Amino acid sequence: MRRASKKSRKGNGGRLVVDTSFLVEMLDRGREELADVIASYREVLIPWVSLYEYLYGHLKVRGINGALERKKIVESVGCVVWVDQEVLLKALEIDLDLRKGGKPIPFSDVIILATALKLGAHIATFNYSHFKGKGVELVP
Repeated sequence: MRRASKKSRKGNGGRLVVDTSFLVEMLDRGREELADVIASYREVLIPWVSLYEYLYGHLKVRGINGALERKKIVESVGCVVWVDQEVLLKALEIDLDLRKGGKPIPFSDVIILATALKLGAHIATFNYSHFKGKGVELVP
């Protein structure tokens, strides 16, 4: 898998946060055109929770060695991002607001959304309904 190019997308600083669904489509289902999406961003970020969900699926099927092999592949796509204080507080705010509004989303998607919002990034996802209308641009 190739690294993101230096070519930047206008308006977001060239950052892309990658959701688990995007990793599955690109890496497991072989959708090569998705590598072009990644290559058009200066910085590709993989929230720890996306890595966790992706590896968990492989752990059940391939065992620990298979999951560790997949981890290297995911890390070649972009940089794994861990939650810091700002993302944690943003995630709490998002989760509370969505629950109050009666439209909660899974915890993993709250973390992904908070990461993208705090970093001013787009989100690469196929779970559009979880992120639509929440202040981030979605790709592909």
